[in-house]
Amino acid sequence: MLMKRSFKLKGSLFTLFLFFIASNSFGQVTIWSENFNNGCASNCIASTWNGWTILDNDGGVTGGAPNDWFVSCAEEGITPPGCGSSCIGDASLHIGANPGAGGDMGASYNETGATNATFRTAVSPTVNTTTYLGVITLSFDFIAFGSAGCSDDRLQLRLSTDNGATWPAGYQYCLTSVCCGACNGYSQGQWTTYTLVLPAIFSNNSNVRLGFNWLNNGNGSGTDPSAAIDDIRFTTPLPLSVDLLSFSAEKSSSGTNVSWNVENERSFSRYELERSYEGGEFSFTKIHTVNGNCSGDDPCTYSYKDISHTKTVYYRLKMIDENGEFSYSSIISLDESVVNANTFTLISDYVENDVLQVKLSAKKKSSAKFVLYNIAGKAVVTESDVPIKSGFNQKNLDINKLSNGVYILKIYFENDDKVLSAKVIKS
Repeated sequence: MLMKRSFKLKGSLFTLFLFFIASNSFGQVTIWSENFNNGCASNCIASTWNGWTILDNDGGVTGGAPNDWFVSCAEEGITPPGCGSSCIGDASLHIGANPGAGGDMGASYNETGATNATFRTAVSPTVNTTTYLGVITLSFDFIAFGSAGCSDDRLQLRLSTDNGATWPAGYQYCLTSVCCGACNGYSQGQWTTYTLVLPAIFSNNSNVRLGFNWLNNGNGSGTDPSAAIDDIRFTTPLPLSVDLLSFSAEKSSSGTNVSWNVENERSFSRYELERSYEGGEFSFTKIHTVNGNCSGDDPCTYSYKDISHTKTVYYRLKMIDENGEFSYSSIISLDESVVNANTFTLISDYVENDVLQVKLSAKKKSSAKFVLYNIAGKAVVTESDVPIKSGFNQKNLDINKLSNGVYILKIYFENDDKVLSAKVIKS
């Protein structure tokens, strides 16, 4: 049995430096996509478009004059982080007013009373992921704003693995973006990109569907904007012509040494090292370029010394094939105030024999509790009073009895209120 994992670390005494090891680096191939460009300016009901259907009374009883799902450019699909707009030419899927009470005016809805109560889900056609055995990522752009706790006037993503026969609670996700100004019913919503790594059960499955559930309960209190979705994409990794084995950074007295190990360079062009002082997706700038020069399939190492003096710096590596395909490494970060940085990493992408291996480096002797939680927040594996020595540590967790799915590993340290956290996908 195999386990694939990814991880995100939170700052603490034990977490100052991220180190990522991968068996492959990847571009992306699109399995299925939807851009909703039907050429309609307004009032085109979503169930008339491209195999989409509407599931009514989903989670409650819809009123006599409910809001409806439309596909049109009355709410323009805007590239994030742009603000909502009326029709320019790029249609979106969105909730608009009942056709008999104002109709499709974009992501704006009626909530004057019980007659406007709406419990409706826009359901996609079937997405066939058969033959795609790797990790699948769902992404789309959206605007939404709802009440606290996602209880009313809200948008929810729902996923099904049995062609829509069931929509398990574990595959339901509340969606909330921000507004361009105060979310007071007068400001436009701000388009945001949502990305979700799907559980393994969605791979190699001929019966995947997604739905967008809108709920407003008719209590007379609304929270415009309603909701809009555009540019849905199911993607999976496509191997580049190089394998990234490691990517790391280490502080020295003269700067930061960034290095990466690779093998199997074939039809490969170059590496571009990028740096950021913020860590955001759009804040990286290129600081170094080096052409691929490995000989045959042999492993080789590249390095670069960055003279940087900010407290915290982030790096990522862009790998580019000769045909222009490219992929990014994971982002690594380094706190320059610490020379002997600590690492926390799962030692390989795939762990066989139902054993999750954890490597940990600590600055001082301590003890820790390792807890693995399921997506419902229930602890399913716990090991307490694990000795932690100063320096390198390795801990193996038996996950033989766990079913496939997504888990969260947390490590709690004695006399330290910070927690290391890692997402684990068992498949």
